[in-house]
Amino acid sequence: MNLAHRITFIAVTIIPLSANAQTAEQAGIVPKTESNTRPIEEIEVRGQRTLISMRYQLRLAEDSLYKLFNDLNSADKYDILCKTERTTRTFIPQYSCEPEFFLSMRQEVNRNALIEIRGSFTSDGYDPALYQLAIDKLEPDSEIRARLVGDYEGLEQEMFRIASENENYREQLIQVGELKAQYEAAREARFNEKDED
Repeated sequence: MNLAHRITFIAVTIIPLSANAQTAEQAGIVPKTESNTRPIEEIEVRGQRTLISMRYQLRLAEDSLYKLFNDLNSADKYDILCKTERTTRTFIPQYSCEPEFFLSMRQEVNRNALIEIRGSFTSDGYDPALYQLAIDKLEPDSEIRARLVGDYEGLEQEMFRIASENENYREQLIQVGELKAQYEAAREARFNEKDED
């Protein structure tokens, strides 16, 4: 459609509408509305929520809770950071939330081990003893958490302090707890039914 046709089409459709509106205003005609005193019926739809929708709702609630906590806490090391990642040899994404102090410590441990691994390689090849020492410096997450017990206790105290001072945080914390309980109950019910069959 060329420009002339477009302009003609717009003029043909808009001009009669505006003319009708002007004549209605000039005539002073006010459309009559009937008031309806009949009560409005409520329609309630009941159905089973899927585990996926429950997990999604839980994730949104957790994200909101952690965002509020990060805004209210006293130190950046207590910030909770969440991410979705695929671990080695799997395509299944895992959603995890960890405090900043844990992520920093894990990064430091891995960086130190990587430096040692690089040092074990030379122009002549690599030294297996140095390489093994470097690999031994890698720590599983459970060992890193064990080293950070004091920081985790501080994080817990910070959460209790914020929950006692901020009603909005406390309500969101309760909501996340309820959503987790509902999700776990639905998950257990679904997978236990399949096992019994």
